[in-house]
Amino acid sequence: MNALPDWFWISLLALGAVVLVGASVYAARSRRKAFRAAAAALGLIAPKKTRPISKRESKKFNLFSRGNSGKWMNICSDPIGSRLLFDFRYVFGIPLIASRRYAQTVAAFSLGISGLPDFQLTPSTSLDRIAPKLGFKAIRNEHHPEFNKRYWLRGGEDFQISALFTDQLVDRLASLDRRAEYSIEKGGDWLIVYRHGVVMSPAAIADFWNFAEQLGELFVPRQSARV
Repeated sequence: MNALPDWFWISLLALGAVVLVGASVYAARSRRKAFRAAAAALGLIAPKKTRPISKRESKKFNLFSRGNSGKWMNICSDPIGSRLLFDFRYVFGIPLIASRRYAQTVAAFSLGISGLPDFQLTPSTSLDRIAPKLGFKAIRNEHHPEFNKRYWLRGGEDFQISALFTDQLVDRLASLDRRAEYSIEKGGDWLIVYRHGVVMSPAAIADFWNFAEQLGELFVPRQSARV
């Protein structure tokens, strides 16, 4: 029995590639449509800018500086561009060799002139817990050892950040984010809230947005933010 010719396998591979690309494009379009519909119910629309947070400001955030091939998707904002909702994707590792893609839904709030120091608050992992032994520094809270176990707090202004995270704020954060799942970062004029590696379904976007606003208001009450 004769083996199938090379052109058959080449054609089969090409067809498979076309199907995969087509499925990816369809999924992206479906996500964008459902995302924008959910955002519209919150009063958010597609902005004119494809990237409302500048590259210079983005460098202040841990999330936007991770890995490579960072991509902003499904961006929606309020009419004046002070509140944003979008998906952000990046690739960690060596592309095409050993890499992993991460995607998450992000809420971002413009703070205006808030006087807040830049900081990065992320859920603590097993690697973070041993990081101090390897020479990596975290900002510790002497009055809340449980907070130190739950979160990894970083920033360049230790004294100002420690003063920001008062006992009252830490207690309110613990009551809201009971499982310590959310990351909160402040850089420049923006504060962002997300769950790393979690893309919110269209049905969950409203709840995520409302919860992100509550977390943001721990640091800057809504009336103090830019409106």
